[in-house]
Amino acid sequence: MNRRNALKNLGLFTGGVLLFPSCDFSDEKVGIILNKLKINAKQESLLTSIVDTIIPEDKTPGGISAKCHNFVWAYIDDCTSPEDQKKFIAGLNEFNTKTNNSFDQKNMEERTKIVDSSFSDDNKNIQNFLNSVKGLSVWCYTNSEHFLTVEMPYKLVPGAGTYNTCKTIDPNQKINSNA
Repeated sequence: MNRRNALKNLGLFTGGVLLFPSCDFSDEKVGIILNKLKINAKQESLLTSIVDTIIPEDKTPGGISAKCHNFVWAYIDDCTSPEDQKKFIAGLNEFNTKTNNSFDQKNMEERTKIVDSSFSDDNKNIQNFLNSVKGLSVWCYTNSEHFLTVEMPYKLVPGAGTYNTCKTIDPNQKINSNA
């Protein structure tokens, strides 16, 4: 009977030892789970603020509502090489250092000025980082549900049953330039 308990306890102990390295006991919790990138909460909130600055919310939902910041992280994690991932994280950290770790606390006007001036900065890592974030954010937003249903309504079959060869163009009508 002791042998069974000993084997059971040994099995539980071995399972615990195998699972222990995957446990993260840090206080900072990240909202997105990535496979290759190791980011912290500060980096995640900084990227969220940058995306919010590039596509702000006003009358329409912005980049945060479309979850463009999560798309940027997922794209960088899944679709770029390890060298490009290192360059992206290096650009993010250099941008954070350039803004004295206070980009998140600034108001929208100050953040816009910082981002605009950083696009023409001498530091190529920051320029490449911001160009990547801007391109991926715009790509995500223009493929979001809100954009394709409200901003540029998409019809599965354009002109089905209502095709007119001559039509006056109403300048106030929303059109889908992608159709």
